[in-house]
Amino acid sequence: MKNILFALVIIVSLGSDVAAQQDRNERREELKEAQDEKKAKNNDRVDYNLLRRQILTLPEYAEQRSRLQEIRKAGKGIPKIYAVVDSLNDNNDAKKLVGYIMLTLGDNSANVYEVTYDRAAKKIVQVKPTGETLEIDKEEATEPGSKQNVKKPTARNKKSDEDDEDEEENEEDKPTRGKKKEPKDEDE
Repeated sequence: MKNILFALVIIVSLGSDVAAQQDRNERREELKEAQDEKKAKNNDRVDYNLLRRQILTLPEYAEQRSRLQEIRKAGKGIPKIYAVVDSLNDNNDAKKLVGYIMLTLGDNSANVYEVTYDRAAKKIVQVKPTGETLEIDKEEATEPGSKQNVKKPTARNKKSDEDDEDEEENEEDKPTRGKKKEPKDEDE
């Protein structure tokens, strides 16, 4: 009886050891997958930062920054220039990243340049203009002296003396802020 009981204890303990080993292996695999995902996200973050910093040093970016002053002087609004990285990774191989030099003015935005970054070489391999422009750029494209921008003087309609008198009476009746009303003479 003791032998049978001893054999049963050994069989149960061996079975639990095998199950415990399988659980440990599964947990190790899960941890390794989680670490690999974390490393991939970290590598992506590093590549995004590298690309963004390299975009900021491009001469095309400096050119767009110099244009900001012209747009501000034109009084069209407050323009801003951004270095943007497309982080969606639509391509399967993910050997290249795409970034943009983006110009915004209020609610309008345009990708002025498209920048391609090689992840293996860790550098920008291509910068090409996208052809997108803001509405302000289209207005500036026409020259100030051209026939399109020349305004023709409009002829004013001459008013009769009666119309002038009516306007003067209406102006007197309108209340104005900060101006004291003069009492009207009843003799007139």
